[in-house]
Amino acid sequence: MYNPSENNESHHTTRNQEKLSNFNTDFDLGLFFYIFKKNLLWILLIFGLSILGSFLYLRYTAPTYTSNTTIQIEKSNKANQLLKVEDYYETNDISAEIELLRSNLITKNAIRELPLDVSYFSEGQFLDNELYRSSPFEVELISKDSLTNSTRINIEFKNKKEGILEWNNGRERQNVRFGQINELPFARLIINIQNFNQIKENVEAVKPLSYYFVINNLKSIAATLQENLVITILNPSAKTIQVSYSDNNRLKSKEIVNNIVSEFEIYNEERKKQSAKQVVQFLNEQIESVYEKQKAAEKQIQIFKRNNNLSDVGDYSGIVVDRLNQLNEAEIELSAQINLLKEIKSQIDVAGDKIDVYELLPILVGNSYDGGIAQLVEGLNKLLIDKQNQLYSTKPGSAPVKEIDYQIEIQKKLIIKSLDAVLQKLQSRNTNLQERIDGLKKEYFNVPDQEIELIRRKKTYDINERFYTMLIEKKTEYSISQEGIVSSINILDAASIPAEPVSPNKHTVFISFLLVGTFLNLIVVVVKYLFHNEITSIEEIVRHASSSVSILGIIPKYKKDIPVSQLIVNKNPKALIAESFRSIRTNLQFLSRPEGSKIMVVTSTISGEGKTFIAINLGGIIAISGKKVIIVDLDMRKPKIHVGFNVENVRGMSTLLIEKDDLENCIHKSQLENLDFITAGPVPPNPSELIINNKLDVILKKLKKSYDLIIVDNPPVGLVTDGVEIIRKADYPLYIFRAEYSKKSFIHSIDRLHQENNINKLSIILNGVDSSKNSHGYGYGYGYGYGYGYGYGQGYYDEDSKSTKKWYNRLKK
Repeated sequence: MYNPSENNESHHTTRNQEKLSNFNTDFDLGLFFYIFKKNLLWILLIFGLSILGSFLYLRYTAPTYTSNTTIQIEKSNKANQLLKVEDYYETNDISAEIELLRSNLITKNAIRELPLDVSYFSEGQFLDNELYRSSPFEVELISKDSLTNSTRINIEFKNKKEGILEWNNGRERQNVRFGQINELPFARLIINIQNFNQIKENVEAVKPLSYYFVINNLKSIAATLQENLVITILNPSAKTIQVSYSDNNRLKSKEIVNNIVSEFEIYNEERKKQSAKQVVQFLNEQIESVYEKQKAAEKQIQIFKRNNNLSDVGDYSGIVVDRLNQLNEAEIELSAQINLLKEIKSQIDVAGDKIDVYELLPILVGNSYDGGIAQLVEGLNKLLIDKQNQLYSTKPGSAPVKEIDYQIEIQKKLIIKSLDAVLQKLQSRNTNLQERIDGLKKEYFNVPDQEIELIRRKKTYDINERFYTMLIEKKTEYSISQEGIVSSINILDAASIPAEPVSPNKHTVFISFLLVGTFLNLIVVVVKYLFHNEITSIEEIVRHASSSVSILGIIPKYKKDIPVSQLIVNKNPKALIAESFRSIRTNLQFLSRPEGSKIMVVTSTISGEGKTFIAINLGGIIAISGKKVIIVDLDMRKPKIHVGFNVENVRGMSTLLIEKDDLENCIHKSQLENLDFITAGPVPPNPSELIINNKLDVILKKLKKSYDLIIVDNPPVGLVTDGVEIIRKADYPLYIFRAEYSKKSFIHSIDRLHQENNINKLSIILNGVDSSKNSHGYGYGYGYGYGYGYGYGQGYYDEDSKSTKKWYNRLKK
C-alpha cells in the first residue's frame, strides 16, 4: 500500500535538492511572485521592524561629531632668502611635520591646556551625555594617585552642602561636603556646586538624570586622542593638511583640534629658532675669544713701540711692506679659515663620538668649504630627511631606521675626517706661504730687527682683525635670520563647532536597515520558494506528472464560513463557484460519449482535499441540468456525505453491504430535485472487505436502472487501496487536488494508478484555488477549463458579487 505521509519527506528533500541545483536554470518566476504575494504581510512586517530598528538605533546611539581645520605649512624664511643664508632644516617634504602632529609631545601639550583631568557626565535611561564645560558642578583636584587608572565616581546630591560619592561599582561609598576638601582613597578633591537648581530639576524630572564624573588618567586620554585624531594631506604641492578629531561632544572636538594646531605651531616656531640660536651662540663665543686676542695683541704692539722708541714702520721698510702686502693678504685669509676650522674642530673634539648630528649641522651652516665637504654635508642632510620620512611609516628602532642611522654615522665620520684633511691642507698652504714671506724678509736683512718684529706683530693683529670682522658679519646675518623666523603654520580654515553629527548618519542608517530588511525578506521568500511543497496551479500538476492526464477544471476557494461538504451551487446559480462546476459538467461530455447510465468515482490522496464537497456540488449541478443523480458515500472510515446533507448516518452502504437493510430504505432525497444520496452508514470494522465483495457490484447495477449518474465518494487512495477497484469500473474517474494543501509528491499517486493499476482515464480537478488573487499559474485554468473563468469578480452570493466587483473595478483603474 502506498502511503504518501511516509514518502513525502524523502520526495520533498529530493525536490529541494533539485531546486537548489537548478535554481538558475529552472527558476519559476510565477511561483516566486506567488510566494512573495502570499507572504506580503510578513514582508511588510520585516520592513516595518527594519524601519523601527533604524529609529531605535538613531534614538539610542550616541552621536559622534567631527571638527576639522585646514592648515598650510610654509617652508621658507624671508630673512634667509634676503641674506642668502642657507638653512639645512628646510625641505619640501611635510611628512616629518605630520609625524610631529601625531606625536605624544604635541598631544600631551594640547591636553594640558584643556580641562580634561576630570570629565563630567549625566546618565539618562539609555544614553550618557558628557557635560564638557557645561557641568552644574565642578571637581577641583588637589592631588591624586598617579598609579590610579581612570575612575568613575557616581555623585548623589542630598542638598546644596552634602552628597554621597560612590565608586567601584557601588561597593564603596563616602559622604562628602561640597566646597570643602574631601579625602578619598585615591585623591584629594573639592566639589563646588555651580547650579544646584539645574541639578534638582534634572534629578526630580519625569525622566530623571543621574550624574557622575571620571578622574582621568592623562596617558589614557592621550592614547584615546591619538586614536580619534585623523591627519590627511589635502595637497602635497601646496603643503595643505586637514586635522580632524571625532568625539561625542561637539565643543570638545573643536577645542581639541584647535589646541593641537596651536601647540604644533608654537613648537614648530621654537624648534626653528633653537637652530638659529645655536649658530648665534657659537658665533658669540668665537667673537669673544677673538676680541680678547685682538685686545691683548694691540696692547703688546703699543708696549713694543714704546720700549723700542718706534713710532711706526719707516720709509726704508716701505718696500718690504709693499712686496709683502699680497702675501700678507693671502695669509690673513688663509689664517682666518684655519682659525675657524680649528674652532669647529675643537667643538667636535670636545664632544667626541657622542656629538649629535642635529648639533653638528648648525656648526657647519653658513661656512664655505671645498666641494667634497659641501657634498658630504648635503648628503648628511638628505639622510636626515630620509630618516624623518621613514619614521612616518615605521617605528623607531625598525630595520630601515637602523640602516639609515648607520649611514648617518658613516657620513658624520667622513665629514670629521674631511675636516681634518682640509685643515691639514690649509696649514700646509699656510706653511708654504710663510716660508715665502720669510724668504722675502731675508732679502731685506738690512731692515732693523725691531721694525721686522713690529711688522710681524701688526701682521698678526691684522689677521685677527679680519677674522673678527668676518665673525661680526656672520653674527649680524644670523641674528636677522633669527628675527625673520615666524610661524610657518597658516590656518586656512579654522575649526568650528560641528552642527551635525557624522555618525550615526540618518540616511545611511535608514538605508542600511532597509537593505537588511530587503535581504531578510529575500532570504525568507527564497527559502519558502525552495521549501515550497504545495500544489498551487494546474500547470504544476501537468509539469510534475509522468503520466498523461486530462485537466477537467478548477474550483475556486470557497468561503471559510461555508460548512465542509455543503451543497451550495443551488443557492446562487450565477456565482463563480457555480460557473466552475458548470464548466466541469460541460467538460465531462468530452470524456465519455456513449449513452446510458454512468459511474463517476471521486477520490484524492488524503482526507481534506475536498473530494466530498466536489462530489456533492458536481452532482447538484448535473441534477439541475435534468439528469437523475445519486451520490454514494464509500468512504466508510471517514464519512462526510451525511454531514453535507445534514442527515443521520444510521444506515447506508455499510448496512447494505452486509445485507441488513434494503436499498430503498437507504436512499435519501435531497432538497434539490433529481439529486439523491446514500450515506456511508455506521463505520464498520472491516471496510476494505465490504468494498471488494460482490455486493457492491449488485448495488451499482440496481442504481444504474434508476439514475443517469452514480457519483461514488471514494476513500483516499493515498492512504488505503480500498477504492482502486471501483476506480477501474468508473466511466469518470476524478482525482482531486487542493491548492495550497496537497503536496507535490501527491502527484505521484496519479502515476502509480496509471502504471500499477492501468487506470488511464483519470481526470484532474484542482480545488480551493484563490481566484480573488491574480496568482501564479491560475491562468492555466482557462485553457483546461474550456470556457470556465468568465465572471471574475463575482462572489458566491449577490451581495458579495457587488462589493467584489466594486473593489475589482477600483483596482483595475
